[in-house]
Amino acid sequence: MAVNRNASQLAPSWPAAIAALICAAPLITVAALGVFGPWTDYMAHIASTRLPAYLTNTAAVTVIAALAALVIGAPLAFIVARYEFPGRRAMEWALALPLAVPAYAAAYAWYDLTQTAGPMGFLPTVRGPVGAGLIFALTLYPYVYLLAREAYAGQSSEAYDAARTLGASPLGAFLRAALPLARPAIAAGLALVIMESLADYGAVAHLGAPTLSVGLIRAWASEGAIADAARLAMILVVIAFVLFAYERSQRRRARQTSASGRRKPSRRVTLSPGPGVLALLACLTPVLLGLVVPMARLGWRALSSPSNRSMLEAAGNSLLLATASSVLAAALGLAAAYALRSGRRRAIIAARLAGLGYAVPGSVAALGVLILIGSFQSGLDAAWTTVFGGAFPVLLSGGVIALVFAYQSRFAAAAIGPAESALNRVTPTLDSAARSLGATSRDIAWRVHWPLVASGALLAGLLVFVEVLKELPATMIMRPLNFDTLAVTAHNYASDERLGEAALPALLIVLIALPAMVWIARRITRSEQS
Repeated sequence: MAVNRNASQLAPSWPAAIAALICAAPLITVAALGVFGPWTDYMAHIASTRLPAYLTNTAAVTVIAALAALVIGAPLAFIVARYEFPGRRAMEWALALPLAVPAYAAAYAWYDLTQTAGPMGFLPTVRGPVGAGLIFALTLYPYVYLLAREAYAGQSSEAYDAARTLGASPLGAFLRAALPLARPAIAAGLALVIMESLADYGAVAHLGAPTLSVGLIRAWASEGAIADAARLAMILVVIAFVLFAYERSQRRRARQTSASGRRKPSRRVTLSPGPGVLALLACLTPVLLGLVVPMARLGWRALSSPSNRSMLEAAGNSLLLATASSVLAAALGLAAAYALRSGRRRAIIAARLAGLGYAVPGSVAALGVLILIGSFQSGLDAAWTTVFGGAFPVLLSGGVIALVFAYQSRFAAAAIGPAESALNRVTPTLDSAARSLGATSRDIAWRVHWPLVASGALLAGLLVFVEVLKELPATMIMRPLNFDTLAVTAHNYASDERLGEAALPALLIVLIALPAMVWIARRITRSEQS
């Protein structure tokens, strides 16, 4: 790849290297401990007793989540992209809003609604691998919907029109013509659904479907078998990296497919009143099931349960962590995007390594940071003892800084894509024109680049803000003593079967995340339209 000299002057390699180090260090530490750490009887016990159930539940939950998300997301994306009906413009972005709902919050609500004494007790109780898979589908199908909608909107209408001309029904033309062309984008969305399902802890623990993520946390918290927890983590990481590589390859295929050849732009077909109402109802259903119904139930339970004064403190802690993490992740994402723009091989490799962090589940990132801190403490103690004859006087612990570090290793990768997309709008000719007028590198970055990339940086930050608000396993493992967030507070109450008191913190997470998610969904929709 040729090096863009103007861009390279604005893109030092070291920020990308820092981003790669932040994302890779915890994973490398976990892998090292898993390979070289002490072997105990606990791993043999797990392998012969619980590990088969962990693997079976993991497979069942992810397959059900992927299939249900496919059934929900792909057809609705086609309806929104190809048809005109009342309410379509609102549903275009509203269908993405269930991403603001943590899976564990939806699990609390639907389990409460469908248990024997609940208002929907006539339905099968939402629990077990099937229940967990359906909950993930209702809260994660927007990944499939957003990527598939972009693919459908970019497709030529010729194949679909030809199928209709040859006598195929609308459903048949969709299955035989439109769906195969959008397969790479849909596959990428399904890979994201599966990765998020693998990383979850709260929903599967509450619904009685323990997966590998649950086994990892039990090994660490209940048994203190950190090396064995690292080995369980490596199973998760291998699965996640395979899915991550597949998702990236499918995204590249989707981009190549949409950019190849000449195409006839697809025109939306205006539906008659009857089918139009059906299309609107089809779009409303997943929004109701994934967002409105669970939030209404949590709201009702919160109003009928005593309030807790510590909720304000937990909300403040969540906002502090989410805000700090989002600002830092946006900065790292922008730095990595500049490194990619420079064309330098080392910078590109570092930026791509940083992008791998999204494949690492939160529990694995937190475990890696804990091991890293513990190893650093041991080294300090050894050096201090050699010189002064005693242990290092300061005991390093997790703390807020270490928790933000774990968040960056998990979510900084999510900020790279929006930042890179925004920076692609800054052409090298703009840099050359500014330099010809005597602008310095700092002037170009601030007065030329920033106005064009600000919205992309904001999008990157808000994505991380929402993800950190929802994150449970990493926060639960890494948080300092007496530093509970809304996610941890909700989980603690739900673990004690106090769903009424768990409702308020779960509801607050959604209420805080929802405005950000509305802006993100509308921003993505406008970007696709332009």
